[in-house]
Amino acid sequence: MVNKLEKCLHPMLAKRDQKWFCHKIQAEMQKQGLGYLILQAPYNVFYATGYTSLVGSSAAVIPAEGDVHLLISTLESADAYASTQDVDVREFMSWVFIDNGTEESRRDKGDVMDPDAIIHICLDLIKNTPMDGKVGIEMGSVTHHFYTALTEALPEGMVVDGSTVTRNCRVVKCQWEIDMLRLAAQEADKAWRAMIEEVKPGMPAWKLDAMFSYYASKLNLEHGTASRGHNFIPAAGPYYGLCGMPRGYILQAGDIIKFDVGYQYLGYWSDIARTFAVGGTAPDEALELYDTLYRANRLGVSMLKPGVAMRDIYSAIREEVEKSRLVPKYPRGHMGHSIGCGVGPEEYPTIAPGTDYVLEPNMVVCLETPYSGTGGAPVHGGFNLEDTHLITANGHDSFTTMPDNIFWK
Repeated sequence: MVNKLEKCLHPMLAKRDQKWFCHKIQAEMQKQGLGYLILQAPYNVFYATGYTSLVGSSAAVIPAEGDVHLLISTLESADAYASTQDVDVREFMSWVFIDNGTEESRRDKGDVMDPDAIIHICLDLIKNTPMDGKVGIEMGSVTHHFYTALTEALPEGMVVDGSTVTRNCRVVKCQWEIDMLRLAAQEADKAWRAMIEEVKPGMPAWKLDAMFSYYASKLNLEHGTASRGHNFIPAAGPYYGLCGMPRGYILQAGDIIKFDVGYQYLGYWSDIARTFAVGGTAPDEALELYDTLYRANRLGVSMLKPGVAMRDIYSAIREEVEKSRLVPKYPRGHMGHSIGCGVGPEEYPTIAPGTDYVLEPNMVVCLETPYSGTGGAPVHGGFNLEDTHLITANGHDSFTTMPDNIFWK
């Protein structure tokens, strides 16, 4: 029995139309001949229900018709009920003692959650509901034990890989998703603008991350939420890596700083990047390189409109970069990607040579032209220019207006 607290949705989450997500998933299930879909990847559970488990023990079970079932432990079930709409919350026992006055809540508990609890609820839902079609699971996200239990309990051949259902659904966004992605990008924009005012020669490089964390919280009071997060990737001076910058490195005049990724808001990512020259000066070759990346990036952005193949954008960007003196070869795997509520900001489909996808309205994509140099490269360090764009009926709409010049001030 779920202890049902009063509904207390975050104001922005309350605008999310659960029926839209449910019906979209069910339409894709029908195309793939599925009677049920079981999701366990946390970001897909969130996509299907609007709830993210903080302890990672959850599942969403979607029937061909009807509401989505959220399977969650007693540790989180009251919260899940209070913060979702049009979702059937089914709970299983956790090791935590939560006294609701019932004998069941006062039973002795194990020291860990029952690994079979979710399996039992899934099978109960599937076996007691007449259906046509197969049962789809996320083959890359379930344990061998879960897969074996399902296949042994259900008729042979009934359990199939349904991983592409949510992948396909997430390509084109609804208005609420677009609003969340725009908000995430704009919050990162605000934090970076404030942070960059404090960057100066002589400052320890480790402060970059600390400053972004500070402003990410300070400037987000209006929309603050417990599910907000941020993922900040700085590179400075000769160090281009995700986390390979020595903690004691001191910024010097002429150093190049790269800021990448940014903010996550109610599950939805921002992914924007800028390059900044410390102290208002930079080596000539760094300026030449950035000019090359800038021109290629803006060429790609000019192609963002419905009907354009993502592979063609990739080819145009690469050809433009490879005309340059400093980067005659630019073999990046992609020049951008879709973005949403995945495990990270990079989602399918990508702006890549092997992508068959053609842009269509309400897709949201990030286009980027990064460069990382070390060793025998002509320029060392990290560079990038990246923005998030909504594909509109006639072109595109960029979510941020940050300066794109290497000299911000």
